[in-house]
Amino acid sequence: MATPKVSLEQWRILHCIVSEGGFAQAAKKMNKSQSAVSYAIARMQEQLGMDVLAIKGRKAELTEAGALLLRRSQTLLEEAESLEAAAQSMNQGWEPTITIAAEVLFPPQILMEALQQLSIESPHTRIEVIESVMSGTEDLITEKKVDLAICGQPPAGFSGIPLMDIQFNLVASPRHPLAQHQGPITYQQLAQHRQIVVRDSGESRRGQGGWQKAEQRWTFSNLQTARKALKNGYGFSWSPTCLFHDDILSGEIVHLEMQEPTQKKATLNLVYPDPDTIGPAAAKLKSLLIDAVGAHNAQFSEIALVS
Repeated sequence: MATPKVSLEQWRILHCIVSEGGFAQAAKKMNKSQSAVSYAIARMQEQLGMDVLAIKGRKAELTEAGALLLRRSQTLLEEAESLEAAAQSMNQGWEPTITIAAEVLFPPQILMEALQQLSIESPHTRIEVIESVMSGTEDLITEKKVDLAICGQPPAGFSGIPLMDIQFNLVASPRHPLAQHQGPITYQQLAQHRQIVVRDSGESRRGQGGWQKAEQRWTFSNLQTARKALKNGYGFSWSPTCLFHDDILSGEIVHLEMQEPTQKKATLNLVYPDPDTIGPAAAKLKSLLIDAVGAHNAQFSEIALVS
C-alpha cells in the first residue's frame, strides 16, 4: 500500500482556508502562523502536482481540481475524526460492540428507542440484535453468547429484572369463520380450525406457545409472516396485544370471545448472562430500556383512559 503524500493536517488547513475565506483567517482559526499555512498548501500542491488554490487579487479560490479534492477529502477527515472518537470512547471504557437477545414478543419500537438513545451517548458502540423465541433466548443466555437478553422466565441459575407484561388475546381476521360465529366459542370449536403459531427458535425447541391442540397448525419462524397469515384469514392465534395494537384499531384483526376466559399474560425479564463482565454501554442500555418501557406504558395508559 502506497504511503499518502498529503497529510491529514494539510487537508484540514485547506478546508479551513476555504471555510474561513483566506490564509490569514485560517492561520488565526488554527492558531498557526500565516507562513506555516501558506507553506502547507504550497507543499500540498507540489506533492499533488497540481494547483488546488488560485490567488485572485487578495482572495484564494479553489481551482476545479481543488473543488473536487475538497469534496473527496471531506469524507477522509470525517473518517479520521470518527476513528479518533472511537478510540477515545474505548479508552473511556465503552464497549466497541454489544449483543442483545430480544424475545420477539418485546415491542420493537421500544427497543429501537432505547438503542437510538444509546447511539447518542455512545455513538461508536455497535449493536447486534438477535431476535429469538422462547428457548432460543434461553440458549443464548445459558451459553453466554449475548451481553443482555430480554426473555420470559430466566433459565435456572440466572436472575432477571421484570421489564414488562405482555398480554395475549385470542384473535383472528374478521373474515375468519370463528369471527363470524354467533355467540361465545368453545375449545372444541377452536380445535376444528387452523392455529397460527410462531416457532421456538431454540435448538431443542423446549418452549410451548400456549394452547396448541388444533388439528391444523401453520408454524412460522418469523412473527411478521405469522401476522400476515393471521390478517389474511388463514387461521386464529393467541397474539400479543401490544404488537397487534394498530391491526386491532384498524379492524384487520378482531378479538374472539370464548366461553372460558382466554386472556393470557407473560412477563418479560431483562437478564445479564454474565454480570461480572458487563460494560458501561450494556449497563446504560439496561436503564434506557427500563425508561423506554415506562414511557410506553404511560402512553398506553393515556390511550386507554381516552378511549
